[in-house]
Amino acid sequence: MNRWPTMRLGDLVLPAQQRDPRQKPGEEFCYVDIAGVDNEAKTIVVAKRIVGADAPSRARKVIRRGDVIVSTVRPNLNAVALVPDNFDNQICSTGFSVLRPSSKVTSGYLFAFVRSPSFIDCLVARTTGANYPAVNDGEVKDVQIPVPPLAEQERIVKLLDEADE
Repeated sequence: MNRWPTMRLGDLVLPAQQRDPRQKPGEEFCYVDIAGVDNEAKTIVVAKRIVGADAPSRARKVIRRGDVIVSTVRPNLNAVALVPDNFDNQICSTGFSVLRPSSKVTSGYLFAFVRSPSFIDCLVARTTGANYPAVNDGEVKDVQIPVPPLAEQERIVKLLDEADE
């Protein structure tokens, strides 16, 4: 059986930008916080439309379509989502790790991986805090991920999508 090489998740993703929406107090944006992600449907279900002046201090991370967001709070609940087109260039909470795929990995494959029991178990093992269990962004990006060729990643995602249907 061939084994795919593994890499640190952080070596497969591009840096995500941050911006402070309070610097443009009149500019409106969509803000995705952790409560806005349905951890069963694995989608963004609620985003608040607010202006920069009303932005919470945790509203900092820029999200782009195709990004995968992973809640760093209570990772056992697996609040993750694939960012759809309508949230391109919006803002999410610093309580998320934003995984922006590089040319080595597809969004679909990243999204499938972060929903896997092995990923969830890795994060739970790294969790600190009893009342507010969490991991940090670096711990998310330190998880090892198998990296098949891109064509195989697409095939895996297609099979998983068919199984979901």
